[in-house]
Amino acid sequence: MPGSAATAITIKDFAFGAPITVSPGATVTVTNEDTAAHTVTADQGQAFDAKVKGGGGTATFTAPSKPGSYAFHCTYHPDMHGTLTVK
Repeated sequence: MPGSAATAITIKDFAFGAPITVSPGATVTVTNEDTAAHTVTADQGQAFDAKVKGGGGTATFTAPSKPGSYAFHCTYHPDMHGTLTVK
């Protein structure tokens, strides 16, 4: 059952955590528990791009309105990858 946890990405230890599934157009909250700043940037096009300060910083972005699977990465740390599913 969807709840607030289903629309959150927590960055910890230079990882995005488990893939999340959100509704089209949902507001996604990103919390960064690392000391370094990170981004949540869509791999394809400009579906979303959120910059998050380190040390507990938060940011939000709007999920794409088109259902599908959206791979994303951190522009500062190219080894960080995640997936956002919209359905």
